[in-house]
Amino acid sequence: MLKEAMEWISEKTGNVIEFDLNGEKYTNREIYKVEKSRRKELTVTTLTGLVDYIKSAFDGKEEYIVSVLSHHKVAVESKLNANKRREFVIVSNAQLPAVNLNSFMDLEQFNIQLQSVFVPSDERAKVLSLIGNIRAENVMQTGDNGISQQVEVKRGVASKAKEEVPNPVYLKPFRTFTEISQPESAFVLRLREGGSIGLQAALYEADGGAWKNQAILSIKEYLEEELKEQQNRITILA
Repeated sequence: MLKEAMEWISEKTGNVIEFDLNGEKYTNREIYKVEKSRRKELTVTTLTGLVDYIKSAFDGKEEYIVSVLSHHKVAVESKLNANKRREFVIVSNAQLPAVNLNSFMDLEQFNIQLQSVFVPSDERAKVLSLIGNIRAENVMQTGDNGISQQVEVKRGVASKAKEEVPNPVYLKPFRTFTEISQPESAFVLRLREGGSIGLQAALYEADGGAWKNQAILSIKEYLEEELKEQQNRITILA
């Protein structure tokens, strides 16, 4: 047992022998390249912070690749190092509010969400007006033919009228960095009866995720404009 252990130690710690066989190089042991240490990337939550870092040349005027990885994440990468790998220098992850889509909620929550995490617009105002004027006694008078819906709303002091629920609606939730214009996309607005809860509303995404590509291109355009004086040392990819 001791002899076998000593032989194992000798095998693992002995000299590495390199030899040629049929024009190929071989060794008597598996060896590994010692990699150089890698920097720890900085993290920010805005595009402004990322731009300021690049402009400052705080760590020297290195050449960078700026990669727009998604609608909410941008990474600055170094050139290939001695190990033929790139390092993340700084990464920006947008801090985004929670937006409840593709599921129903009561009208009060729906109203609050529209006002707090959607960019003001005429379309948003139209939806808020409709939702805000539906009364509990009108719930049972909701009509639905499978495509369009109608609800009875209160207009004025005593008058009531049936109104068609607008579809699709074009809205701008906060879904990307605030330095750029929030992408507008189509939503299907649906209402349903929620039993004891009352009427519920939901917004369903209806653009197949095209808004994400729009956001990525807008981020790229923003960075190109803000970093135009640094174009000799950066490459922006999206």
